[in-house]
This record gives sequence, structure tokens and C-alpha cells, in this order.
Amino acid sequence: MKKFFTFIALAAFMLISVHAYSLSILLVNDNGYAPDRVDVIKQAITDAGYEYTFYDAASEGSSPSLTLMQGFDLVMWYTGNDGAGLHFWNGDDTDNESIKQYIDNGGMFWLQGLDFLHDRYKEVPLDFVSGDMMYDYFGIAQYYAQSHIDDGLYSDGVAELDVMPDNGIFTMSTIKFAYEYMYYVDALTTTATATPVYRMGPEGYDFYDYYSVIYNEKGDGKVLTCTFETARIDTTPNTTEFFKEGLDYFDQFGSGTIIYVENINVHGENDVNTITENEGTLQMVADILPEDASNKAVLWSVTPGTAYATIDGEGLLTAAGSGIGNGTVWVKATAADGSGITDSTEITISNQGVTPGLYNILLVNDNANPIGLDRYLVIDTTLMDLGYTYDIYNAVETGKAPDFITLSKYQLVIWYTGDDGANLNLWDVSDTNNYKFNQSLIQYIDNGGDVWLQGLDFMYDVVAAPIDFSSGQFIYDYMGIKTYVGQSHVDDDEINLLQLDAAPGNGIVTFTPVHWVYAEGLWYADAFDIAPNATAMYNMGPDGYPLYGKTCGLVNKTGAGYVMTWAFETARIDTRENTETIFDEVLTWFKNNTGIDETPANSTMVNVYPNPATNLVNINYTLNNNADVQLQVIDVTGKLVFSQNLGSQIAGSHTTQISKSNLNLSTGVYFYTLKVNNKPFTGKVIFK
Repeated sequence: MKKFFTFIALAAFMLISVHAYSLSILLVNDNGYAPDRVDVIKQAITDAGYEYTFYDAASEGSSPSLTLMQGFDLVMWYTGNDGAGLHFWNGDDTDNESIKQYIDNGGMFWLQGLDFLHDRYKEVPLDFVSGDMMYDYFGIAQYYAQSHIDDGLYSDGVAELDVMPDNGIFTMSTIKFAYEYMYYVDALTTTATATPVYRMGPEGYDFYDYYSVIYNEKGDGKVLTCTFETARIDTTPNTTEFFKEGLDYFDQFGSGTIIYVENINVHGENDVNTITENEGTLQMVADILPEDASNKAVLWSVTPGTAYATIDGEGLLTAAGSGIGNGTVWVKATAADGSGITDSTEITISNQGVTPGLYNILLVNDNANPIGLDRYLVIDTTLMDLGYTYDIYNAVETGKAPDFITLSKYQLVIWYTGDDGANLNLWDVSDTNNYKFNQSLIQYIDNGGDVWLQGLDFMYDVVAAPIDFSSGQFIYDYMGIKTYVGQSHVDDDEINLLQLDAAPGNGIVTFTPVHWVYAEGLWYADAFDIAPNATAMYNMGPDGYPLYGKTCGLVNKTGAGYVMTWAFETARIDTRENTETIFDEVLTWFKNNTGIDETPANSTMVNVYPNPATNLVNINYTLNNNADVQLQVIDVTGKLVFSQNLGSQIAGSHTTQISKSNLNLSTGVYFYTLKVNNKPFTGKVIFK
């Protein structure tokens, strides 16, 4: 019984006013790998004499809305040196329909950076055809190659870009880089309607006949594509010159003199100023004056008062749905045109809280290892088989940890790092003398929440063994770890961890010994000495193993909550049955410590058939009482693919269908949620 989350963060802007050109610019930062690099772009725009509004998609975890983009003549979309989970591609290898619609409506779009093509299209050469976003909108006929990768494994990369005569935009003859050569620049060919602007050089370079800057027009829309790192042009004056030439070209098509916002009036739709439904929503409205203001887009933000809520880029306010959601919040709208005009209003929220009588679990996937991206599904299946109510938050997809409002809905958070130990969302690494969990997770624990951390390498992500911890340090106080002794395979003469033995008298787990799907044993499991107040659950074995007796699984009481730390790969326990037995013991213990008994939401029975299905899936449900029924279906990324209000239905048996062909769904796994009087029944639907 679960759902996937698609979280929409608060839209964030920096409003920079320099000079009233006729060109209004939205600068979008989509570089989550090195987020400060966009500062070079900001400075170049300013030095070129233009004003801009800044939207940080990387930190907000979302693309700017179509409504926001349509308030600007030009959208400058910067991917920098990052090519993973870009919001340009919606983070899931699909077209960003808002970008396409913005261009279709006559918008101007300047895409720039490395690896945005490689983020989606892994193999080269690749031909695009009519109907493809890259072909129709960006004028790219072929993604041929990348510098450094495809011009020889040990190639230095591309040394320069050479201007194409009479391209109509740039006159700067040669672009050189802060480095002698630039890696990962894409080599492209153009469609018949597109204009090549810069070619890869110098003459004699392997990809001299290919282009890295292309200009294309689609209807009234104008698109400039730069597949190199514009923040790494060789000098500041050359960077400014390059951006000024590009912006001056777009400026001639600007909307004219900018009329700035003078007043905003914020209120709820139909002048409603309350949310009374659990996890309810309220559409916020911003009335803009003067009515002929050039840009009527606003930044929506919400400030906690005595309650918490979230708001998306379209102004939809959503209550937190937990006990901390009751009270008031302040909703603020800020003009996106650089005028600095704002207005706020207070919204009252009531009747928030998790469903009484249910033990709610959040499974957080923090395993970004490319070969183990789906390993969390083992935990997913285990929770489903055991009949728990749970949701999944995929931190790998969102690129950030769940916030406190989200965490607070659950009695238990299972944080799964799997077999990955690089750049985990688990940690706050700002203080290298005292590594801590991220602030939201600490706040959750401090408010009585329980956390079960499990996986490999989460300690190695921040510290190297052996290392001691002491009172006053987070790892000692919260996790109950006194010494990080070492790792299997690395510090055991490569013997590897063959088993874990339940610690005598631990009072939680009795299943022993734990073995793995690997006959040679488990690599990179962590060995600990624990603090006096912590409890060992599993120790390394068998007798004679170099790290024998060192703790690998423990639990520590922290105020009203518990932190359980298992430094081994729970998704690689030897059998499904054993995995479920171990999880059942632990989850029963956690439930008993909350005083909540798991009970069904109501007596509704749900039957899904055939499953897997070729096309049609029947969802049959029996209602013991009259009820309002809704059905939603999402894909594995959390994207809503189907939603239907089935209305008020009488007691008895009912059947509704999901059609793969009608919904244009691909083969794979989907998740349905049947809400009966707002109480969810969830499960999987598989199309083959």
C-alpha cells in the first residue's frame, strides 16, 4: 500500500535589475553538479548590460512552469558541466513539454552547457528525425560524437570553436577555453532549416566538419543551442563579448519597453483563506497591476507560521498532512520582472494528521549506483509482502532529501543507501569535524521519529576507518557508534563477510545467522565498536573471521526516537523468505514502540486481474458501505498517468479498467491508488 512522490519545490528567483532593455530574460540554472558555476553566466549578462530573473532548477528540484517562462522573451537554460537527471529532460529521459510549448508560442530559447544530450542519449552516432524534439525545435539532425570520448580515449579534447561566416548572430571569430582543451563537447550536424554557427576546431581536428553551436527557428520561436561550457570561455572579456553578441541578437525581437508591476494582491481562489481537509489544497491567486504589465509571472513562496505547507510554481498550496500542519502559514507572491513588488496573506490550516490507526513508513532510496538503481525494489517488495502501509521517496530522482514536512507524516523512515557510497543525500557535510544527517532528518528524529538506516558505504562516504567518535559528535550521540573499525574485504585480508550473528539478548532480532546471495561473502560491510548506551543487533562472523564480534547492526535511543544503523546490504540477504523474516522482526519491534497497531483502512477488498496484463487490467473492489471512490495510476518515476473520479458508489462489487493502449503506456510496472472515502488502497499493475 504505497504511492510514489513527485515533489514540486518552491520556485526560487533572484531578481537582478540593471538596465531597461526591451529584452526580458529568465536564466535557469540546471547544473546540480557545480551550482556556483552559473555565477559566471550571471556576471556576463550583467556586464553585457542586460537584466535577468534567476530560477535555480537544480536546488528547487523542478523545471520552471510554462506560466513562468511565458512571462519572458528569452529563456537561457544552463546545464553547465552536469548531465544527470536534468530538468531540461524532466529528469526521466522524456521531453519537457513546457519548453516545447514555450517555443511553439513564439518564445526564444538559448540552451547551453555540456552533456545534456549524453544525459538522455547514451550512444553515438544517433540520428534524429522529424517528430523528435531535437530535430524539430533545436535543429539537430545527428548527435555524432563527444570530444575526448570519441576522438580517441586519450584525446585532449577540442581546442577551440571557429565561427561560421554569415551566421547572422556572432562575429567573435574563435572561442577558446579556460582549459587548453574542453572535454565532452558535442559534435552535431544541422537540419536543413537550421544554421551552423560555430564548428569544432582548429582545422584538422577529428570533428572539424561538425558543429557545437546551432541556431534554429520553429514558427515564431527562436532557439540557440551551445553544447559547450559557456562558463569556461577563456577570459572574462571574451565571455562578456560572446554573451553580448548573443543577447543583442535576441534583443531585436524583444517585446518592447518593459512595463513593470506596481502592485500585487494575493488571496485564495474565491477569497477562501482556509484549508480544512487533510493534505488539502488551495489555489492561490495574484492580481497584478497595472493590467498591461509586461510580465505577470510571480514567485510563490510559503513561510511557516504555526503550521507547515508547500506551494508549487502555479500557486497551488498543499497542506502538510501531519500534526505539524495545523495552524497558519503566510503565502507570498513576488513579481518576477525585477520590480521587487510583493504581497502576502495568511492562510489557516486545520484537521491535518496521518490516518489514525495506521503505522506509516517512508522508504527513501538513496542508492545512485548505476548498476543498482532498482535494488530498493527488493525492500519495496518486502514491505508489500508484509502488508505495511508505506510510500517511496526516490532521492536519486529528486536529487535531494525529503523535507521535514514530508518526513513528519511517518512513524518510521527506512533510509536505504544500497551499495552506493558517493554524494549521498543522507549527510550534511558542511562540518567536516562533525558529520551529521541532513537537517530535515535530524529534525524528524528530534521530534520523535524513528530511522532505520541500511546499506553499504554510507560511513565511507564521509569518513575513513579507523576513526573514533566521542560524546558531542552526531555519529556518537545519535547513531551510537564509538569507533568505525573498518570494512569487510578491505580490512579483513579480503576474506569477506560470510555471515552476521544475532547479538545475544538484543531483544529485537532472533533470526541468525544472516547469509548473502554472494557465495564469496559481502564486501564493504562496516564494522563498529558501539557507544555504551547503544544496543548491538548483529555482529560479524563466523568465529575466526578477522573482524569477528565487531558490530554491523545496532540501534540507539535518541530522546523520543530511535536510530537503527545496519551497515550491510539488506537487499542481498540470501533468500526472499529470510529477508521478510528479518524485516518482520524489526518492523514489529518498531511498531510496538510507537503503540500503533496496523489495521486496515476499512474492509474494502481489492482484486486486480489479469496482472501482468497485455492491455486491459480490471480493478475489482467490494464496498461494504456507500463511498466516494477515486482511482489514480502513476509510473515508476512518480508521474501521474491516469486519474479518474469514479464518484459516489453504493455498497457492493464494482469493476473499473485501465487500458494500456488508450493511455499510451509503455511496457513496465505502474502503481495504482484506489481511494475509498479518501482512504488509499495501493498496489502494482504490470503491463507486458
